[in-house]
Amino acid sequence: MNILVEGWRGINHSYALTNQWQILELIKTEKLYFKDIPFFSKKWDTNKNFSGLDKKKSDIINEIPITNDKQTFDITYRISYPFNFNNYHNSKLLYIYATTEYKYLNKTSYINNSIELLNTEEKIFIHTPSQWSKKGFVNAGLREDQVVVIPSGVDIDLFKKISDEEKKLIKKKYQIKDDEFILTNIGAMTQNKGVDVLIVAYGILKKKYKNLKLILKDQSNLYDIKPDYLFEKIKSSGFNDKYKIINEEMMKDIKIISDNLNFYEIRDLYSITDCYVSPYLAEGFNLTPLEAAACGTQIVVTKGGSTDDYFDSCLGYQIESNEKKIDNSYLLEPKIDSLIQILEETILNNSDKLKNDRSKFVHQNYSWTKVVSKLKEEFKDKLK
Repeated sequence: MNILVEGWRGINHSYALTNQWQILELIKTEKLYFKDIPFFSKKWDTNKNFSGLDKKKSDIINEIPITNDKQTFDITYRISYPFNFNNYHNSKLLYIYATTEYKYLNKTSYINNSIELLNTEEKIFIHTPSQWSKKGFVNAGLREDQVVVIPSGVDIDLFKKISDEEKKLIKKKYQIKDDEFILTNIGAMTQNKGVDVLIVAYGILKKKYKNLKLILKDQSNLYDIKPDYLFEKIKSSGFNDKYKIINEEMMKDIKIISDNLNFYEIRDLYSITDCYVSPYLAEGFNLTPLEAAACGTQIVVTKGGSTDDYFDSCLGYQIESNEKKIDNSYLLEPKIDSLIQILEETILNNSDKLKNDRSKFVHQNYSWTKVVSKLKEEFKDKLK
């Protein structure tokens, strides 16, 4: 197949990263061409917001030939935001990568078409990574068969278990003692991530478990959002009035990382983490817990959302939640009591004996090679 990719590359936005990981697999067997789409924000660039990929991988992606207007293709694959639903494409089929975090397709999130017209298109398909996200497009009016669910994946050559000696060196770098228990969350500090729920749970448990530490890696270089506002939000909350969560002792053991990290540095953070916690409210897929699990780290994620697609008992635990509808949007309300109970009763006081099992599970089922092979099968099947 010859495939035109219209999208983002070179930065660390989740769509651009998904695009780049997929490209690295597709290019092994298919002929690719590229059309760069302007970034959503004029502030983003490949220097300030670099992808984190090593030079070899970046060079492969950057050397893909640019298309010209006269070329025709088997597949046009679009991956950028807002979603471009324009039905003009110089190819046999058009696929658009898109997600609905809140199981709802907001009209401001797409351009150049209407849902009513898009619904009638027989050669245009949506690629989304979870059943939760698919329901958003179907709720908006797209056909069930028009929305294809193929998950995101993990680079298993990178995200894997490392030696205890390597972990000791990484802990030394971050000034972490051997007897300290590390909770971690990586990603944007937007409301849907539920990081405030994690901070509250950490603050409550910190009173009893003095060796508890929390690492937060934000995406302030993309979104200009740092976790300070979360601490202020919690500080003025009823929870803080009752439990006095925000205090000097708990704050001194929170490490906040705002710098861009390459993927080896991110792998290092996953590897020294005792439990990766993602009490999210709404996600299109939520890849970081899966990457952490590939490194052998146990994960705790919200039950009922997009992570249900990949969750297995060997990976860790699920936070009980309630699903809530607000206008046309849906979100989950993870229960703080459930999160605290999981951390205290099943993680903090028990040894983790499933590191090998969970890494093996992710490697066998969610490598980029495996998930992109499903994408290629989808393309070929629809081209028949």
